[in-house]
Amino acid sequence: MKKYFSLFSLFCVCSLSAQTRLTLEQCRSMALEHNKSIAIAQEQIHQAVAKKKAAWTGYLPKLDANAAYIYTNKAISLLSEDKFAPVGSVMSDGSFGFTADQVNNRWTVVGGQPVPLDAGGQPFNPKTNPEKIEWKGYAYLPKEAFTVDMKNSFLAMVGLTQPVYMGGKIREYNKIAGFAESIAQAQLTAEQSEILYSTEESYWQVVSLTHKAKIAGEYKILMTQLDANLQAMNEEGMATKNDVLKVKVRLNEVDMSLTRANNGLRLSKMALCRMIGMPLDSDIEPEETFDAGADAPADSSDVWKNRPELQSLDYLTRIADSKVRIAQAGYLPSLGVTAGYLVSNPNPYNGFTHDFAGNFTVAVALQVPIFHWGEKRQQVNAACSERNVAKLKREETAEKIELQYTQARLRIDEAGKRQASAQKNLEQAEENLRYANIGFEEGVIQVAGVLEAQTAWFSACSEAVDARIDMKLCRVYFSKVSGMLKN
Repeated sequence: MKKYFSLFSLFCVCSLSAQTRLTLEQCRSMALEHNKSIAIAQEQIHQAVAKKKAAWTGYLPKLDANAAYIYTNKAISLLSEDKFAPVGSVMSDGSFGFTADQVNNRWTVVGGQPVPLDAGGQPFNPKTNPEKIEWKGYAYLPKEAFTVDMKNSFLAMVGLTQPVYMGGKIREYNKIAGFAESIAQAQLTAEQSEILYSTEESYWQVVSLTHKAKIAGEYKILMTQLDANLQAMNEEGMATKNDVLKVKVRLNEVDMSLTRANNGLRLSKMALCRMIGMPLDSDIEPEETFDAGADAPADSSDVWKNRPELQSLDYLTRIADSKVRIAQAGYLPSLGVTAGYLVSNPNPYNGFTHDFAGNFTVAVALQVPIFHWGEKRQQVNAACSERNVAKLKREETAEKIELQYTQARLRIDEAGKRQASAQKNLEQAEENLRYANIGFEEGVIQVAGVLEAQTAWFSACSEAVDARIDMKLCRVYFSKVSGMLKN
């Protein structure tokens, strides 16, 4: 017997140690750490920060290196065929000309100056009619000598580009990147608020069902005690068989209510475990009572300041303003400076020989838009419409949030009145049950009266729990609507 008692004691200790007591703050922290939406929102913040840093580099010069290899199956020839160039002289004025011993033309004297004659014996001006000159000697220019072998070409370039003036586009892009980071931060806050609200809702649901299960257990104890008393009274002839059967039926109903309460409690614990990242079969026990909870904010000014939805829409409106200025910058010129060093093979600076040679380049590029068939104007119109849409969405959301805030205020007032009424009903039900038990013991109240008083007490207890939980949930909802439910 002692062996069995020891095993039973060990089982009880293991069961108690396996049970995990959690506070509301612990559940909130675990839910934030476990939830994938929070991790996604944090990665989006990292992405926005990286884009912001990338946008800032638009002010800095860019250094790029490019290389290329080109293969062609034909060589490049500067002449279509072999050529014969006449042999002349460089004249005193630096022009190309001839002397009398370099041509076969006959000559005559016109105005005291020697003038060549063409094949028909007519004098001509060699500068205007050079085709009539009969050259005595020609230089041979073979096509092969003017053929460049560029079948294998190598190009490499290192270039530096610095934007000087881009119409303010770089500045606006940096603003947009900063606003995008702020939007990502606001979205993280919104995700945290949703997770915290769902976690507290599940937590207080577990608290509610825990109390209801205890109430159902106490109700069963009352019914079991009443059943035992009636059976004893029936054996002594002081109660009828009908009274005993009524209590039996009600006891079966209580067993079913207790089973439903325990099943609901188990499911609510599994839902909370899933939310905070614990195994679904974990036996958790909430530590908070109905007295926990913070007071709601006193005014509505925090709504406009703390709601992440409004903050995101404010930043979206600013982004739309920047997009309008970017579209307007399309009318402005763009100025940039480039510098680079180009290396090529064949070498174009030494007769296209097969070796590497390079050259420095510096350029200033200016682009001025003149006529684009109204493209820039339509882009500005589209950006202005996008800005108007962002402003309208912000106004619409502000109106909805104001309505939510008012509803949350009214729900707290209603919950407070319901809680006060439920507490009064509970006190009256307890008093009625006490009088019913005394009257039953004295024999002045029938079993039906006791059953009715116990049922009223059970309903009043459940209603009191629901009222208190509703007040907690209303306060949590008000904190969420006010933008105060944060990590």
